[in-house]
Amino acid sequence: MLQANELDMYTAIKDAIIEQKLRPNMQLVEEVLAESFGVSRTPVRNVLRRLASEKLVTVIPYKGTFVACPSTHEAKEVFEMRRVIEAAAIRKVCGTLTDAHFQQLQIMLDDEHEAHKQGDLLGALRITGDFHLRIAELASNYYYYRYLEELIALTYVIIAFYGMKKNRYCLDHEQILAAIKQGDADLAERLMVEHLSEIEASLDFEEHGAKPHSLTDIFKSRSYAAVKR
Repeated sequence: MLQANELDMYTAIKDAIIEQKLRPNMQLVEEVLAESFGVSRTPVRNVLRRLASEKLVTVIPYKGTFVACPSTHEAKEVFEMRRVIEAAAIRKVCGTLTDAHFQQLQIMLDDEHEAHKQGDLLGALRITGDFHLRIAELASNYYYYRYLEELIALTYVIIAFYGMKKNRYCLDHEQILAAIKQGDADLAERLMVEHLSEIEASLDFEEHGAKPHSLTDIFKSRSYAAVKR
């Protein structure tokens, strides 16, 4: 279990991966991270081990630690597993959610729509992940949520590396939520599976993006005064 200062570092690095500041294949140099966060190399190693266990980084012996770069096959496996988990989760929540739960999910979709309207594509992407996770959480199965959280984090890496040809999350999510509210488990499951399949199909499966900044540049804008050695 990570200590408080390690958890701060873990969250910051994971957020940087999700926000596509840390690009796939970028090396995470222990010395640079230790200096950036004002800690020794021991907590850095603990954090990198945690990220490696979640498949967000890859440790290559005698070379170092790198942001994960899922192969096409691995990317497809992520979406295959997401379809299995999310189909089961959405069937479980159909007809069981309260008005308060529906309101929470609708607020997420409103926020997602506004993020798209403002051109905040990364913000919209994070809300999308939260929407899917919230459905899994409402299914009241710890393992749905636990494994989906890791798969969604990997999805951010996959999208960062391969890019997407199109984005119609808002419309898909509105239809999914409507089916849940109607209590139509068959329709909700079908829409969810189709939605995830369309995301997979929209991936370019080739690398895009500008050259990444250095680790120091990425983390220097944050304040880590509370992180102690």
